[in-house]
Amino acid sequence: MVQSSTLVKMKRVLQIIHSEVADISVISKFFQKNHQTSTIFYKNLSFLKKKELDQFDLFIFHGGKQSANSKSKAIAYEYKFLKYIIKLNKPIIGICLGAQLIAKIYGSKISKSKNKEFECGYKKNLKNNNKVFKKNLFFLQFHTEGISFNKNMELLAKGILYDVDSFKIKNKNIYGFQFHPEVTAHTIKRWHDIVKIKYPYIDNLNEIMKDFKKYQFQNYNWFQEFLLKLLK
Repeated sequence: MVQSSTLVKMKRVLQIIHSEVADISVISKFFQKNHQTSTIFYKNLSFLKKKELDQFDLFIFHGGKQSANSKSKAIAYEYKFLKYIIKLNKPIIGICLGAQLIAKIYGSKISKSKNKEFECGYKKNLKNNNKVFKKNLFFLQFHTEGISFNKNMELLAKGILYDVDSFKIKNKNIYGFQFHPEVTAHTIKRWHDIVKIKYPYIDNLNEIMKDFKKYQFQNYNWFQEFLLKLLK
């Protein structure tokens, strides 16, 4: 169920994915020289034993088409799983859906925008005064629901459409990023093909790909630096 992607055993990272075809290659490459990464599909979390979880040093919850408000058994168990590893007091990162799951546990509402828009394309990350973002960066947004602020979070950056684009849970090494710093060109094209029929008004793929080429390595460098600092 858990597949190791490297042979070097130093710090161990568990990535939780919400799609059978999720592309996590960029993040895995960040760790391949000095750390070990493993991957598990969210519907298989119940197969992990508690003693196995103690072996991991960082948990990364990826995005997906599911809603953080879903009543499915798999999402319900994922909330239970998240609450357990929060008690382990180990670093946790949520990306898009993963960030929404974390935020909801701490009191946020996850909801659609007033006009039920699909937020898509590269948008400016409006940072607050913090050490995570040295400047405003442009990241890919790709979601229909967003996060409201709650008293347990430190707001790291605001979004264009939603109040919260990035946060840290107070007194915890738990972070949430509504945006996608990890995407590849293939991933963007696949996602765009899936949603363009239902949401024909979303940003043009050619424009998104121009921005991807412009911001790709800036995003990768920022995220790699952030992740490796978190594991020190």
